[in-house]
Amino acid sequence: MTHLFVVAGIHIVNGRLLLARRPLTGDLPGLWELPGGKVEPGETPAEALVRELQEELGVVAVGPEPYAFRTVTHGERRLTLLFLAIRGILGTPRPLECLSVRQATRAEAPLLSLAPPDRDIVERLVAEGFRDTETVETPRLLERAREEGAYVFGSESLGEEPLTFVKRRDGRITRGLLVRTSQGPAAYENTCPHVPIPLDRDGESLLSEDGRHLVCNNHGALFDRETGLCVSGPCAGERLRPIPIAPEGDGVRLLP
Repeated sequence: MTHLFVVAGIHIVNGRLLLARRPLTGDLPGLWELPGGKVEPGETPAEALVRELQEELGVVAVGPEPYAFRTVTHGERRLTLLFLAIRGILGTPRPLECLSVRQATRAEAPLLSLAPPDRDIVERLVAEGFRDTETVETPRLLERAREEGAYVFGSESLGEEPLTFVKRRDGRITRGLLVRTSQGPAAYENTCPHVPIPLDRDGESLLSEDGRHLVCNNHGALFDRETGLCVSGPCAGERLRPIPIAPEGDGVRLLP
């Protein structure tokens, strides 16, 4: 008999539980479940849950904490399932490797066709009042996750206005700008070559009126958004330092 270790995430916010519907092929076709999957060799349960939710739903789970475990036998497999309460999620869940996703209320969740191991957990959550899993620590955890992950959150909906971001890279803080160019998104360090301070200030736009240039709101320098070259101002001829990026899903991630 094969023994598998599986994790599943419990995320309730504003009284709604995140559920994923299994594909119509394979085990338990079409049933609703708490999202998760198998723990791979060398992974901790928390690491496995973060990876599975990123692959399955395109989100980053933060602050997972043990909630309950079950051991079940399914055919020739013995499953140990660890259910983890998730204290926050970055991104909007979407069905990448499942049929669909939904946010079910306390009244709706028990009425769905749930995978058998998950039904007991959902009934327990209902009995306990369907309490939100997010806490007062959630904003801090989410901010830290934004900084530490390679994915640039918000890049999937990048508009004309540049997107500012902060990342921890190689033991230091990197402040960046993500901009649209004719060749796709480009990223630069958010540091003016004239004086090493960020280009943005007090919520002012980082674009010139004609939309062709990035503007340093502190010194008035103009930078070509396509190349990062300063074309006007006290640092004319110098460039914003580029940050290497690569596509990831609908957005981008920073390269090492």
